[in-house]
Amino acid sequence: MQGNVLADYWQQTAPLFYRALLYASHAVGIEPLVMMKSLGLIVLPASAYFAWRLASAFTADPFARFLASSCVIGAILHIDAVFSGTPRAIAVPLILMTLYAIASERRILAVTGLLLQAVVYPAPAITCLAIYALDMLRWNPPFTLAWDARRVTVLVLTTLAVVTAGLIFKEGLAGWGPALRLDEALHIYSMTDFGGRSTIVGADGSVAWLCSRRIGFLPAILNCRGNDDPRLLLNFAVTIAPMIALAIAYQKRAKQGRLASGAKAWRFFLYTLVAALLCYIFAASVAFSVHLPSRYSQPVLAIMGMLALGLCMAGLLKRALAGSFRVPGIILAMVLALGLIATFATPQTTIVSPRNGDLIALISATPRTTHVAGIEQDLDFVPLLTSRALLASTEHDIPYHRRYHQLNQAGLRASMRMAALDGSPAFRRLLKRHDTDLLIFDRAFLSTGILPQKYRHTMPPPHRIKPSIGKLQTIRTFGCRVVETRRWIAIFTGCFRQGSRSAKFPRFLA
Repeated sequence: MQGNVLADYWQQTAPLFYRALLYASHAVGIEPLVMMKSLGLIVLPASAYFAWRLASAFTADPFARFLASSCVIGAILHIDAVFSGTPRAIAVPLILMTLYAIASERRILAVTGLLLQAVVYPAPAITCLAIYALDMLRWNPPFTLAWDARRVTVLVLTTLAVVTAGLIFKEGLAGWGPALRLDEALHIYSMTDFGGRSTIVGADGSVAWLCSRRIGFLPAILNCRGNDDPRLLLNFAVTIAPMIALAIAYQKRAKQGRLASGAKAWRFFLYTLVAALLCYIFAASVAFSVHLPSRYSQPVLAIMGMLALGLCMAGLLKRALAGSFRVPGIILAMVLALGLIATFATPQTTIVSPRNGDLIALISATPRTTHVAGIEQDLDFVPLLTSRALLASTEHDIPYHRRYHQLNQAGLRASMRMAALDGSPAFRRLLKRHDTDLLIFDRAFLSTGILPQKYRHTMPPPHRIKPSIGKLQTIRTFGCRVVETRRWIAIFTGCFRQGSRSAKFPRFLA
């Protein structure tokens, strides 16, 4: 796929460590697709281990550790990371490792985690770096700093290393830019369409700053989409509220002189809230120049929020069973057990498969140099499952780098124009310009002229053409190979492009 826009962009978008992992797996005979499908088998146990160690930094009670770490893993299973096969999957155990190291004051491990995050998934690394800085400087509420030259030196060197890694990654994407600005995003169709893949707005059209997967501050453990979505309150209740409650509990114990084992770690929740908020505000103010704002706050808050929830629930349950509230305690224990079972039984993998396996098989049987274009939702799978170059797709329509987005949108619009199948000079020029060997179309699209829904959420209007399925018999008569099923139609375009054939193309098709 040399020179293909999609392949070139995603090659560059992949962080260095992630690329190295793919090349290494290929070198030992493991196909990258198999490696990415199997990644969860490595990431999930590693995440569970560090979730337990993180909980251990806050409590010595085995039951509280179990409940807190279970809540963390339950959240991870529902934020579409571990099973994504992307750098976000690898980042999960690294974030947990870094948070554990900071909370337990294992400085070398903390720096190692920060550096690994920086070369895997830089955005949450910046938030973890801010937490590390607050902890290193011994920040005590409200505004007291206790620090020395050695700590500051270590912090400055670590900051330079992490920020440099992030800047190198950002610089590698400069050729696809410039990066999108927020005022420009509000004029991009897929970002302002509520059903769009990269939407940043709620149902009312306002920017979903509080809760949404792309731009919201709050962890979207319960998928909420907008500032007025009621699930926003639920996300706050299960993440931010427990963190605030535990920070207040720490302050009370500190004032009363009741500092139990590991009590210093409790201020960590306050550090997390402050760091996440500051980094989010920074990212939101220059969105989307330094990645999505949500990537700075959501991964870290989801982990620490659910950890706090588990610790709170363990404390409440222990008090209820030890006191005169045994019946409510038993009910709470049953609710927690059922909740954990339901959480672990319903992971949010968002793994999808092509609906037309026969179409993927057809494309895979073509020469490896085949260039594919068209309008069909299974085309999203073509680069991954067939290793054939694809002109454009809805799944790969990422708007954050303007040049890339413009090229993909131009490819989608060209694919739509190719569906006219009219054999006109403009049609033949499109085929030649995009070096298209194989056209794939949704049969319903050619019959009705109306774009499939996924395309209507990606491309701005117009969303229809004149129905063109009636042209197929004439194209077949001329000598083109056409493969038809009840769902899709494949047209091999060699008949349009050989020699001077375009000059001899039948007039009645033009």
